[in-house]
Amino acid sequence: MKSETSSRGFLRGALLGLALVGGLWLLMLAGQLGRPVPSTHWVEKAYEYKLAQANTIQQPKVLVVAGSAAMFGVDSKAVAEALGRPVVNLGVNAGILPPYIQSYARQAIKPGDWVVLPVEYPMFHGRYSINMSFIDYWWGHPGFRRLDVNLVQLAQVFWLTPVLRAVDGYRGLPSGFKVSGLYGPQNLDQHGDQINTQSSQQEVWMHELVERSGVERYGAQAHAWNANWASWKALADEVTAAGGCAVFVPPPMLDRADYHQGKERRYYTSLPEQARLHGLNYVGSPLDTLYPMDRFFDTNYHLNAAARTLYTRHLIELVKPEFDRCKAH
Repeated sequence: MKSETSSRGFLRGALLGLALVGGLWLLMLAGQLGRPVPSTHWVEKAYEYKLAQANTIQQPKVLVVAGSAAMFGVDSKAVAEALGRPVVNLGVNAGILPPYIQSYARQAIKPGDWVVLPVEYPMFHGRYSINMSFIDYWWGHPGFRRLDVNLVQLAQVFWLTPVLRAVDGYRGLPSGFKVSGLYGPQNLDQHGDQINTQSSQQEVWMHELVERSGVERYGAQAHAWNANWASWKALADEVTAAGGCAVFVPPPMLDRADYHQGKERRYYTSLPEQARLHGLNYVGSPLDTLYPMDRFFDTNYHLNAAARTLYTRHLIELVKPEFDRCKAH
């Protein structure tokens, strides 16, 4: 009896201890909520710049909505000339995932706008998935009800946040901090496209990053992910309801031999039809927007300037007939 009582006391003590530690951890996290940190501040400033550009346009426009593959891959000036409308490229960073990308898009979309969505493949899946970029960004820009963030994702954010990220939150931005380097508004043109991406400007370490980029296993992973078609359809439906048109197209990506065989090939060949079955107007084939290594700048999704011209030409061929039909209706 004494041993049993002792065991119960130990268990209660352990549970109380865990509750105390958990409570202190939550308090620590709450104390740095909403504070920007250097690692993701470039994303915030890039969106701030792009949304300001979009808000200056009073007439119906074209918005490009995706991650950084669009920021590097789309020549908005060429798209504007082909479609006869001003264009703003809202592509910034796929790592912050659809909840933020769609939220920023909604801030820019106005009645009658056309929206091009070269969405990176993982964002069609992973309804309950997060990554460290998302965690990092969420603490600086918290949201639940105003974002399409579910309870599973929210729980993961609290559970997976490293102690160092919380410490960085308390430190905040250093005095006089300015975004610098390759990413951020300082390297965006008036449309929101990335600049300074000529092959001659590619440094050795950038080329090495492209070379070392891994083979993506989206085909193998897709069956284990939770489909995220509904959130993209909701966005597209809002565009349509406001008198506009939304067209999904394949993003540019580094080609690999694995993508042309087995499960990976089946994934890329079937994805457009899967998207259409879920109500998205998806045109083009992912296999047509896979490019060789010499066309990439610093990641397996970031085209150099010359390749951007090629991809944009293909993108225009895909979306122009769709927008012409939209205009006719």
